[in-house]
Amino acid sequence: TTTTTTATTTTTTATATSINNDTKDQTNNSNGSTANKNNMEQLSKATKAVSRFSAMAIGNTGRAIGNLLPTTTIQNLTQRKYTLPDKTVASQVLMYRQLLHTKCRPGLRLSRPYQATDAQKAVLHMPWWEQGIEDSGKMVISYDNLIVRLWMNGAIMPFSDLMGDVQTLIDDKGMPPIPHPHWVDRLGFQQHDPVTDFRSGGVLSLAMMVHMVESCMPTVKRFYGGGDAQVLPFGITSINVTDMLAKFLMLAKNVDRMEALMSQKPFWRMFADPNAILAVQDIAMNMMCDVVVELKREKTAKRINRTDAGNENDATQPKMPMEDADEVTVFDFPQILEKTERRVRDDLLGAGPSTVDELKSIAGRLRLRYQAQIEAKEWRAELPPPREQLRQATGQAVSTATNAAAGMLERIKSNTSKLAPPNFGLARPKQGEEEGEEPKQATQEESAKEASETMNQTEDSNDDDDDKVEERSKAKTIEEMLFGDDNDSSDVLVDDATKEVMSAAANFSIDDDDDDDEVDLDQMLSP
Repeated sequence: TTTTTTATTTTTTATATSINNDTKDQTNNSNGSTANKNNMEQLSKATKAVSRFSAMAIGNTGRAIGNLLPTTTIQNLTQRKYTLPDKTVASQVLMYRQLLHTKCRPGLRLSRPYQATDAQKAVLHMPWWEQGIEDSGKMVISYDNLIVRLWMNGAIMPFSDLMGDVQTLIDDKGMPPIPHPHWVDRLGFQQHDPVTDFRSGGVLSLAMMVHMVESCMPTVKRFYGGGDAQVLPFGITSINVTDMLAKFLMLAKNVDRMEALMSQKPFWRMFADPNAILAVQDIAMNMMCDVVVELKREKTAKRINRTDAGNENDATQPKMPMEDADEVTVFDFPQILEKTERRVRDDLLGAGPSTVDELKSIAGRLRLRYQAQIEAKEWRAELPPPREQLRQATGQAVSTATNAAAGMLERIKSNTSKLAPPNFGLARPKQGEEEGEEPKQATQEESAKEASETMNQTEDSNDDDDDKVEERSKAKTIEEMLFGDDNDSSDVLVDDATKEVMSAAANFSIDDDDDDDEVDLDQMLSP
């Protein structure tokens, strides 16, 4: 019975111990869960705080950058700069490519049915279509239509206000005169038949010229007589600009079509708008006119700088016949085209405009920057050249050093003349000092007083010596005037009056202290 009771007690104790352990484990688990929950809540709060701080920092950064660059936003910065053309841009590029590769020739006519789709409605205003698309139900591109519009708006209408009533010279078939001199002297082609100049740009270059004379006349007038870019022929310049844009858009024949559509460019988003290529053509033409003006100003600045330099190198080096001319000529066209191409590719399109308005804004800022650069060049040209500046600075430094040395030398001479000559003899004993007695040591005040008295005596003696020298010089001059030079062996005829004067002068002596002995030589020598 005792053993059974002990075993039961032990079992009960073990059970109670187990229950207590389980309770402790549950308590520990609950405490651990609570701690983990608290840690998670703190971590969540910290994460939210970091997120809020990051959002504030990003917002402040975006606003700061927006203040510096008005056209830049945080979305533009985070968006990929180089993008692939989308479906709309790809269709526009393919249309430009087809127009570029279509050769211009009289009677050419391209057409497609008009279905009033959104894509077709977006390009109804483009310059290469004939009028009346909605009525005819066809979208037609005709070389004859484009060449007539170019003739009327580029060679006739701009000159009607200047020359009064001008004949259009349109024939019975409604075609302009070909060949005719106006294609060269007014529109700026190389030959009297313009069709040969469109070989590189095709129908696209002709359509771009039509757009310029119909919608961008302020730019076109810069190439006409009296404009600041009249040295450049309008027709050839416009075709070259179109070829330049075709190269940027990868429209050339040597570029595969799929390669062009798969290329990443910073400006593809802008070409979703059909007006983009028209705006780029106008801005590029204006940029070329500005380059012509800047080149002329640079030549003027270089001439001024070369004239002011005055060095021997410019006189000895051989010069080209047109080197000194300030005017820009057609021989400068390669340089102008290269500079314009670099600005359009790198500064304008390289900035990655996404809209036409942003493109125009970038072009305006670039124009201000280019003007500031040319003004800085002109300002530097008005300054003396570096060699002349060095020469002036050297001359001024030498003159200053010479004047300083001369002044120092004069002060040294004046101080030296006032010093007492050295006394190498033995000093006599002063009064009150007997021979054999040692002289007393003089105080500092007595030494200074003695030095001052010595200086005064020296100045008085120098003044007396100067007076004596001046008296002897005057006496010698009078003797030479009256009696002549002793070394002169020539015979002199002297009359009685002159002998009396000579006798009186012989007994004459100069005495500055006695005014009664002064003799007026003019009165003595007068007849």
